[in-house]
Amino acid sequence: MTNNTSITAIIPIYNVEEYLIQCLDSVVAQSVPFDEVILINDGSTDKSLSICESYVLKYNFLKLFNQRNKGLSAARNVGLNHAIGKYVIFLDSDDCLRLDAVKKLKEELNKFRYDAIYFDADIWCENGFAVEQNVYERSVAELNGVCVSGQEFFSQCYPEHYLVPVWTAVYRKNAIKDMKLRFPEGLFYEDNYFTFMFMNQAKYVTCISEKLYIRRYRKDSITTSIYSEKKFTDYIKIVLLMWDTIIQKKDDIFFKQEQLLLRFINDHCHIVLDNYKLCMEQGIVLGDMGKTHFCRMAETYQVLLEQYELSNDIINLPTINIILNNLYQFDLYYFDDKPHIEQIIKDVTDMKNQLYKQLLNDLLLNVKNCKVGIYGVGKHTDGMLALYESLIGKIKCDLVFIDSYIENGSYKNRKVINYQDIDKSFDLIIISSFLYEREMREKVWEVNKEVPIYTFYEVLKTDIFSEFSLA
Repeated sequence: MTNNTSITAIIPIYNVEEYLIQCLDSVVAQSVPFDEVILINDGSTDKSLSICESYVLKYNFLKLFNQRNKGLSAARNVGLNHAIGKYVIFLDSDDCLRLDAVKKLKEELNKFRYDAIYFDADIWCENGFAVEQNVYERSVAELNGVCVSGQEFFSQCYPEHYLVPVWTAVYRKNAIKDMKLRFPEGLFYEDNYFTFMFMNQAKYVTCISEKLYIRRYRKDSITTSIYSEKKFTDYIKIVLLMWDTIIQKKDDIFFKQEQLLLRFINDHCHIVLDNYKLCMEQGIVLGDMGKTHFCRMAETYQVLLEQYELSNDIINLPTINIILNNLYQFDLYYFDDKPHIEQIIKDVTDMKNQLYKQLLNDLLLNVKNCKVGIYGVGKHTDGMLALYESLIGKIKCDLVFIDSYIENGSYKNRKVINYQDIDKSFDLIIISSFLYEREMREKVWEVNKEVPIYTFYEVLKTDIFSEFSLA
């Protein structure tokens, strides 16, 4: 193998006799063959080894390595150590490839020396499994065939189209080598680490809208097996590996990604907290190891928040609400002496109040001789007014509430009018609805296009007032 598009397939194998023939048939029947296929028998105790041996005897581009059971990561690392192709692709031994997968990938690799080409996957459900949607479709048409950096690809994909599985790409082997990247051995969720690390260091990647991989959903796979303390602890270990990298390399990451990485951090923190609730619901009692890693995660989360300094350049109200929710839960569940979570909660709450002040200052509600209309009554409005009086002061303007259906009425001892009665006497109309903001704005414009309108949710994309209430 000397050409620059040679591809090695790496297939770890452990007790998959029922599915292995379908997998290997999809590999050897490629319309354009693999240059090399490495089978790593990871201590199988069923007929998987004999199946592998029969294929190796028949196809000279298949190579077989045997080892005692060390897990998926260790098997993949063995494959990386022995691969001689310029590119590698990872295949799980209960899944399959589309028969033109190699052909499609080599066509793209002939165009440019990519570090990785990402692609999509189809889902094959065994009896008893059903999925509402295919989560392995990136659907990022603007990136289809476009060469970008891995960081740019990450920023375009995360979170809606960010796929963790390593089998949704073909990778340049020397890029992996230059990154000194390996799969963390002995842990579940190893793909989370590998994918994040590779994507944020790769220089040239692209994406093709082709479903080249066929993912099998079956009972008793690693993905569907019962939850356990090891899975809880392993997920934390993987997250901490990624967080440590963010801490070490934050200054090297483009500033435009800071908001995205902060969301990435908070999303993983939220998942761990949900996993802790799952342990409680399923009666999984954490031992010292689980408790220790949970506490370490709380401490590392604080370090990350302090490093970001939560400046106004990268923080907004939805994000700060997520951060506070995470901190409150850590404060509730923490096992050891709490470090300084309470102080961080206070600091973040102070920042939250400052952000709310900035948001509410422009509402003119404390300005005498101003006529202000609030379009919408209910939790959003109650929360907004409660927060306004708490942070800014008493309402001094001529305040009128507006409704889409009521002709004349009262709310909070103030007049309610129909939106059709909005006249030129209003100095400001505040749209106070998360769900119907756009529709309400259109209604105001129907009757008065000159009145200034203040909206909250076009940018924020989430409710920010309903948690508060009037006394």
